[in-house]
Amino acid sequence: MSLNLLLFVRHSWTIAHDVDIPTLSPAPDLGASKMPVSSSSDEWTERWILAWERTWSWYKIQEPNRSKHPTQELLRQVLRPGQELHPLVPPLWTTEYDRDGLDFDAFNYWQNSLIQIPPSEAERRNLADLIPAWESGVDSIIVLPYEGYFARRVTHRHIAVSAATRNDPLAYGRALQQIARS
Repeated sequence: MSLNLLLFVRHSWTIAHDVDIPTLSPAPDLGASKMPVSSSSDEWTERWILAWERTWSWYKIQEPNRSKHPTQELLRQVLRPGQELHPLVPPLWTTEYDRDGLDFDAFNYWQNSLIQIPPSEAERRNLADLIPAWESGVDSIIVLPYEGYFARRVTHRHIAVSAATRNDPLAYGRALQQIARS
């Protein structure tokens, strides 16, 4: 959700166009979202880029086979502005910048529209390609609402694919093969 919220912010406020991100599919309805006037567009862009990079960095500190769950005390501590990354809790835009300028009804409607093929189905039909990817260390697949083919290894354990890639057996197979070789 943290990446999708950042994608929604970028799309809604039309910021950070220099960041190479594929077209969103489906594109979210902005609802009443509007960039707050408390800062300039350039300042919001800088903040957004920092949050985007920070969120991707969070995947690098993930611990394999995490069996711990964050306690209420840990959540209170980590969900304050300006905190270091914590392996159990992803960084959230709303922690740093609240909900100002965002129509959360519109975001939630878009987020709910992104329901994908259930993981077991997509992975089962591509098992022959999934096994080598798993053997290469992959244990998490991040599905993003991007249009067209998209596949990238984020860390040794994480790959990111577009929903279009994951929902197309041939494209998903190609992505898994590409990742297993990388």
